[in-house]
This record gives sequence, structure tokens and C-alpha cells, in this order.
Amino acid sequence: MKRNIALCLGLALWISAAASSALAHHSHPYFYDSCKSVTVEGRVNSVQWKDPHTLIEVKLDDGTAYSVDWAGLSALTRDGIAGPAQAALPFGARIAVTGNPIRTAAQIREHFPDFPSEVNSKTIDPMRIRRLDGSWSWSMRADGGMPPCPGK
Repeated sequence: MKRNIALCLGLALWISAAASSALAHHSHPYFYDSCKSVTVEGRVNSVQWKDPHTLIEVKLDDGTAYSVDWAGLSALTRDGIAGPAQAALPFGARIAVTGNPIRTAAQIREHFPDFPSEVNSKTIDPMRIRRLDGSWSWSMRADGGMPPCPGK
């Protein structure tokens, strides 16, 4: 009997975790504006290779810092990207990042009223990352899984 209760509890926890992870993935358009694109060029200041997101800090020539909110380390490893990316993105490497800018906290709260924090307006979800010397690049697959923009 205790074993059945433990199995049911374990299954319930697993389903809960899977559902919250699916919600986070499918809520992407509520956090990033897939109808807008920005490109920044600068130097890699730091990279945090971790899950659920790899974070790249890019410092522009004028000193402005952008945060690039990339896929998690496990996904990059699974897709064979992590090793080459780690070699290509050392401190100081000059890169260009093109991607979708983060929405304002107020826009996010329209869909998630309990969203508790402010956002760093200099955050980008990348569609393309490339070394400016042409030695490495990564691009999101063409369809990107994003809904179409209004009027397009």
C-alpha cells in the first residue's frame, strides 16, 4: 500500500514538473517580442553554461551590456552545439547577436499577473550568434516555432 502511494506521489510530482516546463516553453511569445528583432555587436564579457538557460553577457564598444538568454546547456549538448560554442565564445571574443528583445514587465503581466520582477530591457533571445571573424556561427532553425506576427 505504501509503495502504491509513493508511486502515485512520484507520478504526480513528475506530471507537475513536466507541465510547468511545458508552460514555460510555450509562454515564450509572452516574454520576448518575436515580431521585433535587434542586433548587437560587442565582446563576450562572460558566459554561464547552465540549465535552464545559458546566459551570455555581451559588452558593446560604448560599455552597454546585453544579456543573451540562450538555450540550456543540456539542450546545447544534446544538439552538439555546446563544445564548439564553448570554444568559440571565450572572454573577449567579438560577436554579433541577432534576436528578439524582451518585453516590458507590464507587457508580461498582461498574461502573467503575478509576474513578480522587473526585467532587464537589454535582454535578447537569440536567433543567431556569430563570431565577427567568421570562424563560428549558430542559427535557430528557420521556422523557430513562433507564431506569425500580426499583419504578416
